[in-house]
Amino acid sequence: MQKNCCCTGHRPNGFPFSYGKDEKRQKAYLERLKQKILLAINDFGITNFISGMASGADLDFAEVVLKLRKHYPITLECALPCLNQTLKWSEKDKLRYESILKRANEINLISERYTPECMLKRNRYMVDKSEIVIAVFNGIQKGGTWYTINYAKKQNKVIELIDLCKIN
Repeated sequence: MQKNCCCTGHRPNGFPFSYGKDEKRQKAYLERLKQKILLAINDFGITNFISGMASGADLDFAEVVLKLRKHYPITLECALPCLNQTLKWSEKDKLRYESILKRANEINLISERYTPECMLKRNRYMVDKSEIVIAVFNGIQKGGTWYTINYAKKQNKVIELIDLCKIN
């Protein structure tokens, strides 16, 4: 039986360090993310990982899962909030996104077009389908990541927290 884990986390500007530029903290963060995914596999029997495919933590999560897929019998599902999610992204992030989609096992589209609630619908879809939620959190109690953590708590999901403020 398939068991699912999703990730919620911040976009690059929500990180308390210079995302992608502070090499030491970026490496430490990615190692913690990898350890949480390995915990989900080894301790919880997770076989499917769901990424919301936003820039930042979501894409990092997807890439770590894809690397681990070479060594573990796991799959990656991409939950897209809308077709034009990458409309205002940099070319570099768009290429990263497309590369992940090409390697995903499954892609689910939540809304054909952007709506004010499509991101929240995507987040609820991922939490509802998952046993575990990995939360990459900066401590600020507002926004999509905070909402999703609270939604996961209300749904009695296991939450594995990565506190970005404690990464140095």
